[in-house]
Amino acid sequence: MNAPDRYERFVVPEGTKKVAYERDTKIVNAASFTIEREDHTIGNILRMQLHRDPNVLFAGYKLPHPLQYKIIIRIHTASQSSPTQAYAQAIDDLDRELDHLKKSFEEEKISTDNQSLVLAAQEIKNKTFLRSSKKAVPNEATTFVLFFKEDF
Repeated sequence: MNAPDRYERFVVPEGTKKVAYERDTKIVNAASFTIEREDHTIGNILRMQLHRDPNVLFAGYKLPHPLQYKIIIRIHTASQSSPTQAYAQAIDDLDRELDHLKKSFEEEKISTDNQSLVLAAQEIKNKTFLRSSKKAVPNEATTFVLFFKEDF
């Protein structure tokens, strides 16, 4: 087939920079950044983050061709800022947001896992006691789960 190999979508060839900067010669404080081996996912996230910056007058991106695995981000800023500063700030802000999202997700997962453990222990406790006429006797599984719960 004529389709390129799948790895070409992700692997940056040797000698090629991941991000290339090109200053616009016609507009002051404008530039284009070419990001290799990326698509709409990164382009749209970065564009939206750039729009949050009050110094950015214009931010947009395009994919030149579906078989070219790169995006071109165009940034025009006010005189107080440069496109490279806006780009670097947007990347830093996204990095912090993603770290916060990851941390929140992990905390919620731990909380959910602990709640599940407590519910499982209660369910095992209720199901594994053998009912006899004189007293309830736990089996080994209940003892293990209750011991594990007490360690927290």
